[in-house]
Amino acid sequence: MQLSVSTNLFASSGDPENSLKLISESGFTHLLWAHHWNSDFAYGRYELAAIKKMLTSYGLTLQDVHGCANAEKSWFSVLEYQRKAGIELMINRLEMMKYLGATGVLVMHQPRIKTDSSPEEIAYKRRQFDSLRKSMDEMIPILEKMDAKIALENMPGDTWEFLRYLLDNYPPELFGFCFDSGHANINLNKQFSECEEYKSRICAVHLHDNDGSGDQHQAPFYGSVPWEQMAKMLDSSGYNGVLNFELHIQKTGFYDPEFPGNAQPEKNIQAYLQDIRERCRKFAAMCQRGS
Repeated sequence: MQLSVSTNLFASSGDPENSLKLISESGFTHLLWAHHWNSDFAYGRYELAAIKKMLTSYGLTLQDVHGCANAEKSWFSVLEYQRKAGIELMINRLEMMKYLGATGVLVMHQPRIKTDSSPEEIAYKRRQFDSLRKSMDEMIPILEKMDAKIALENMPGDTWEFLRYLLDNYPPELFGFCFDSGHANINLNKQFSECEEYKSRICAVHLHDNDGSGDQHQAPFYGSVPWEQMAKMLDSSGYNGVLNFELHIQKTGFYDPEFPGNAQPEKNIQAYLQDIRERCRKFAAMCQRGS
């Protein structure tokens, strides 16, 4: 069974080799590259060459790459020089995908208006949205030239005002939808009906669970995500990639806070990997592609 998992199971920076080794040994076949997702980090040729060697060594296929977010170099920054730098960083990730033979898409965050946003916050988010549309217009010829695609991710607490506009007004062959089950489940504003409405645009998935109180990135069947409903939605959607699970050990019972994420006790790591493997396979079996 082919399954994908995020590379930052234990840490989002540093040498990824041990994580890739553990991922491969656990039976996962594909990756969401999530290292440095929340930084301005740009990959150089020596780093890419090392990663390519690791992928080959452990028999792993790169599917999607999580673009940088929460960074100064943002494609929706209201500062023009930062917006331009954000586009450069996206091109860096697209070139990374080409070099490493990625089979999927570049996943990006976008600004959102939350249900509890103040008028001042809404006004600022609209300025960010204007910057984002400018960047998306500039990205169109780049994506066409590179034969690449961007997936826009549903964000926690989002009213969908911006995301709905973007999916309705930008070409589906260049801009799709990344369905994040955890984000859709957060109590502030559950988004399953909106995700269902745009399921034909799904070109990437971030599957994870939580109890509805916030982002926890747990494996399926721990929290309150309606997994049977999710399986039916994905089976009837336009998504034909490998199911990807965006997981992290930190908010699970396997995490020991006395150790950093990438230095957890071996027994904790092995128990965690066995648990997520079984839970991810169980969900995949619920989908037609898992039978």
